[in-house]
Amino acid sequence: MMTLHTLNPIPNLLGERVMPLAPQLTLANGQRWIAQHYLRYQHSVESVSALLAQIDFDVHTPLFAGQDANGVYLQVGLIGRENYDRSNTLRAHKLVYGRKWRIDADTPTSEIIQTAFLAIKKAREHEVRELLTVRNGAGKTSAAFSNHHDLPLLTQQRDELRATARPAGAANVTATVLAQLATLRFAQRQIELLQVVELAGERVLLDFQLGAAPLARQLEGDFPEFAQLSFSVLLPVAQLHQLPYALMDALIAHSDRHVDETFRFRGFARFSRENAIQAIADLSLQTRPYARDLADAQFEQIFRANNYEVDASRAPALGAGELGRKNRQLIEQYANLLGHMPQGYVLTTNREQRA
Repeated sequence: MMTLHTLNPIPNLLGERVMPLAPQLTLANGQRWIAQHYLRYQHSVESVSALLAQIDFDVHTPLFAGQDANGVYLQVGLIGRENYDRSNTLRAHKLVYGRKWRIDADTPTSEIIQTAFLAIKKAREHEVRELLTVRNGAGKTSAAFSNHHDLPLLTQQRDELRATARPAGAANVTATVLAQLATLRFAQRQIELLQVVELAGERVLLDFQLGAAPLARQLEGDFPEFAQLSFSVLLPVAQLHQLPYALMDALIAHSDRHVDETFRFRGFARFSRENAIQAIADLSLQTRPYARDLADAQFEQIFRANNYEVDASRAPALGAGELGRKNRQLIEQYANLLGHMPQGYVLTTNREQRA
């Protein structure tokens, strides 16, 4: 039986099945559809591969689907240059991989597509974090925002790492900002201060632009969406020492917006801000006439049983040792907690009653 809501003529490949007695929708434009919440899913590495093949982003970001002993996963590849090589020569391309994102068999198709979207964002964020560098007093450069630092060591050294706020005062804002910018680079570009706008004496709006990259970096052409980028950050005057974090936030936000506008499934930029949010809301509401659909007692039973089964299957184990104790203590703070409890969880009062 062909799944009505998909363009693919082989629904088996997409891992989708229509629930028995599921109602059909007639949309405002006359198109007939079966809502995704009335489908059952049994995805496999083949169906995930078929979905990823319908996603387009850019020539630097291949998507992979695989399966190992722990199940099906998707993974992002990035083709670029070694971030830690800051020489003035052209660098060879290198293929690196992000983490594996696990895909349960009963994951809805839309959620798999959205997982790929998020995986691309996070893989790019990993790279962006390595590109904002800090130079110390000895003139050495560190990727201080990268994800490769030793967290247990940082925890041990927490007292040494605590920033001391140094309120600059409105008169010293520009000097304070310029002093910090002198130690910062993004992809070997200077970060230029364009304008300082004081807001009620307590906050400042800072306008920046990324300078030109070294010639070798320009010829390589990586991350062209950052070329000559202008952006702004807003900071309290008393927190100017947090400027590097605000810059990092702004650069990651720019990367995320690039993904929003570039990521496409079947040619559609689902997350673009050129889509009218009111139109999306109206279409969503058309697919959810629950009062009508669940008036069918037989279908209501099928629908609720399916949802229960899926939700129950996603409940994790409570955890062993200290983790289990902490999870139990947290859960038991809430009286009459709804939802599926973790596997292995039994209320303390119930255990005491049985004893």
